[in-house]
Amino acid sequence: MTIRVLLFAIATLLLGTPLRAQAQEPGADPMAVAREALYCVGAGDVLAVQVFGEATLSGSYPVSLAGGLDFPLIGLVEVDGRTTAEVSALLRDRLAQGFVRNPYVTVSVTTYASQPVQVLGAVSKPGVYFLHGPTTVLEILSLAGGVDDQGVDEIRITHGGGQGDTVVLPYEQLLAQGAGSIALAAGDVVFVPQSLVSVVGCVGKPGEIALREGLTVSRAIAAAGGALPTAYLRKVWILRGDQRTAVNLRKILDGKETDHPLVAGDRVIVNESVF
Repeated sequence: MTIRVLLFAIATLLLGTPLRAQAQEPGADPMAVAREALYCVGAGDVLAVQVFGEATLSGSYPVSLAGGLDFPLIGLVEVDGRTTAEVSALLRDRLAQGFVRNPYVTVSVTTYASQPVQVLGAVSKPGVYFLHGPTTVLEILSLAGGVDDQGVDEIRITHGGGQGDTVVLPYEQLLAQGAGSIALAAGDVVFVPQSLVSVVGCVGKPGEIALREGLTVSRAIAAAGGALPTAYLRKVWILRGDQRTAVNLRKILDGKETDHPLVAGDRVIVNESVF
């Protein structure tokens, strides 16, 4: 069963009639409908309330920091933690108490701002994103512009506003499991660490490059813009922790020596020739 069908089925089973009572525009995405049906309103969200036949009551209403909605005629209504269907039913019941005869009320979320998730690391658009309902790790990574596949081996999810337990997921396993793998909660921090090596010295573009499968000394130097004409190729250094290894890049390029594979954290130093 696809995630789209699964979420829609869950929303329908959990909410039943209230879900169907909410007005749905023709052609509405069932996935979006299911998400909103399961979404719990919170502080900072903005709700669109429509009371049919009562234009003065219909409009946009922000949810206060205390989780309340200040609504005409009936005053403060506690909406924090309620679904839009539940908020609709609550407003309908309050309005029916001597204010509006047989009110028909629909509620939808126009601004999602109560359930932040941080996405950091090797993504195109790191930052804070707000959940619109049940959202998986892959879906939030898609919102962040996708992952830089080079040098990414794992995804780390830290719960509790970044202060709780951290779950480490192999990236390939996450892709294999599909979008229904792990759902996120408000306050989660999704971090995409990237394995890097650095190339410094007499190269065109010194700096860090992503570690990809099969990266060697010669390929790393090529990725860093290539060695400059003044580079001394007969002794290029690889620094790996406390270990220093000298390689003859000239012989590697001539096919006389085997290229040296690199690992995360390696530092390649290309010195300038003294001649």
